[in-house]
Amino acid sequence: MWISVYHEDDEAYNFWKKDIGLTDDRIFRFDKKDNWWGPVGNSGPCGPDSEIFYDRGAQYDTGDPELDRPGGDGDRYGELWNLVFQQFNQQENGDLIPLPAPGIDTGMGLERTAAVLQGVDTIHHCDLFAPLINAIGQCGNKTINFDMTTPLLDPEDPSTTPTRVIADHVRAAAFLAGDGITPGNTGRDYMLRRLIRRAFLQGRQLGYAKPFLHRLVPTIVQLYGETYQELTERQEIITDLIRREEERFESTIEGGMTRLEDLLGDLQKKEQKVLSGAEAFHLYETFGFPIELTQELAAEQNIEINQEEYLRASEQHSKISGSGVGQYEKREFGQLESTFVGYDELSCDATVLAIRANDDDTLQVVLDRTPFYAQSGGQVGDTGDLTADGLRGQVLDAQKQGKTWVHTVKVSEGQLSEGQTVHATVDAVRRQAIARAHSATHLLQASLRKHLGKHVEQRGSLVEADRLRFDFVHFDPIDEVQLRQIEETINSEVLQSLPVDIVEKSLAEAKSEGVMALFGEKYGDVVRTVRMGEFSYELCGGTHLQNTSQAGVLRIISEGGVGANIRRVEALTGMAAWEYDQQQAQQLRGAAHALGGTTNNLTVTAEKLRHRVRELEKQIQHLQHQMAGDTADQLLAEAVEVNGVKVLSSRAPQGLDATSLRDLSDRLAQKLDGVVALAGEVNGKVLWAVKVSPTALKAGAHAGNIVRELAKITGGGGGGRPDFAQAGGKDVSKIDEALTQVPELVKADLETE
Repeated sequence: MWISVYHEDDEAYNFWKKDIGLTDDRIFRFDKKDNWWGPVGNSGPCGPDSEIFYDRGAQYDTGDPELDRPGGDGDRYGELWNLVFQQFNQQENGDLIPLPAPGIDTGMGLERTAAVLQGVDTIHHCDLFAPLINAIGQCGNKTINFDMTTPLLDPEDPSTTPTRVIADHVRAAAFLAGDGITPGNTGRDYMLRRLIRRAFLQGRQLGYAKPFLHRLVPTIVQLYGETYQELTERQEIITDLIRREEERFESTIEGGMTRLEDLLGDLQKKEQKVLSGAEAFHLYETFGFPIELTQELAAEQNIEINQEEYLRASEQHSKISGSGVGQYEKREFGQLESTFVGYDELSCDATVLAIRANDDDTLQVVLDRTPFYAQSGGQVGDTGDLTADGLRGQVLDAQKQGKTWVHTVKVSEGQLSEGQTVHATVDAVRRQAIARAHSATHLLQASLRKHLGKHVEQRGSLVEADRLRFDFVHFDPIDEVQLRQIEETINSEVLQSLPVDIVEKSLAEAKSEGVMALFGEKYGDVVRTVRMGEFSYELCGGTHLQNTSQAGVLRIISEGGVGANIRRVEALTGMAAWEYDQQQAQQLRGAAHALGGTTNNLTVTAEKLRHRVRELEKQIQHLQHQMAGDTADQLLAEAVEVNGVKVLSSRAPQGLDATSLRDLSDRLAQKLDGVVALAGEVNGKVLWAVKVSPTALKAGAHAGNIVRELAKITGGGGGGRPDFAQAGGKDVSKIDEALTQVPELVKADLETE
């Protein structure tokens, strides 16, 4: 064991020497570069530190005394432990002010200590990693035999770094997924996505072109599952989640890698060392390449990213998509507190504590007591009235700022003043409608978990009067059969009139009873539980029914994806569900009447009409082919010759679809034995088809290059193979301009060849 201390810290030095008994040659004094921590930024807590090193032996010496010392960059001395004596608060000007309550921030590296105790060369040789390293090799039918007795891997071995990165990243990804996190584009979800995608890219360096990370989950569970039960309990979910993210990335990676390789190749040819930030952002937006991955791949060729350009592109995208991060609202009412009585009372007398004016002739009003539920947990705020002698005001909303209830009030009669006593009354009909939707939301989550699996967890909700929206973790669209089963189960529980029991108890007791908690939510020691028979048991602070039958009925009206691995269900309850059923029945009768049938035979009538439409479409397609053939000879007369290659650029007959356009270009190219570029116009949009005959292809013509430039002129994009390519465009007024460019585009290809 070797020790380093800050060179002016006699207290730490004497402790190691006198109290511990180390000799002078075992204690090193270093300056701030080596033995001072902090502050983070220009100011904040900081202080000297003392570090503990382990001597791995003279065989690791490099011969350079500066490297072969504790704290050096050599491999002989490994840092095990660090003790930071946080005793100062550094000011902006550099002054050090003693902290009123100094402390020691101490940290030990678990894997590093395990490596020392087990007598192995690196943390990846210890028993926390070695089995995982071997499993990575088995994914590619490779024998790594990387265990606790294996010598240190050769740093020049190209498989060393990728293998270690994969082991570290997939372990972290499994733990994140075990905690209920799913890959996404923000916050911790984005971190999980980055871990999986970076590990997947490292696998390509080992020759793993297909998803393989998910196959490592059983090994991780074997290593850590006994201590971390969530890994064992969620093994199937973790495996499926990682596999799906790999497959999602695999489906886009080829295009992204090809694009990035082309960009880096062009820069190398031009001997340039900076990649456009706009191009880097395009790789992220289009192909899912995080900037960090692009930076790593570019750095391998000594190329940097223009960070300023990347930030500008990202900010512009945020403005367009509305994904920019907003500012937190400032609290305007200090430490005022309101007592909420709305669980038990829908009206009460209250004193006005504070008033603030809004810009729209409404007021923000704080009451000492209130029956109004403030928006929270997805449930909207209550509405109602504030009244007193000579006063009438409408409460439009209720929000919470800490322990302060802030009511938005529009006064229609009289004047509201601080200190005034008012009578607060909640709109009871609306409150009941909200309670129907909220209680139904609990039934919905329980039914989703029953039919889809225990991986279903809430990721957001909105509860309004007889209307609800529920976002949750799930990996596939829900088909109609599943939706019907989910809805049927909910309505069955509604009809059973299950009692809705609301009880406050300790968080520990609720968890021991298997209560459902909202992922990521912070709870106090005492929580409010909502139980509906044996079907649903959740933590919730919202307002609810007395029994499930009061919900009336639930109708699921939509289901869809709102993000990676996140689905959304929207549903109606009570009168809104009844009105929805009435509208559906009316539409059904209207459709039956329009199709000449009845509601009893509507499906049969619709099938007959669909069959008839298909027959007519086939006839139209046949006529289009015939029309295209009739005009082929007329179009061939318009061909010109470019460097010995015949070129035809023309508008196609009106009404040809993409298939007919392609067939016509094939037919013309065979007769012409050259290059054919046709422009079609369908529903106000441009269709392009470019066909290159074998002779023209051999001469250097490239259909993909030509169609890409034509599409640009008409406001679109596309590409394709050298012999045939299709594209689209938005501006039909530019068709003729684009057609005039075809000979020059062909000429450019031929001259390049």
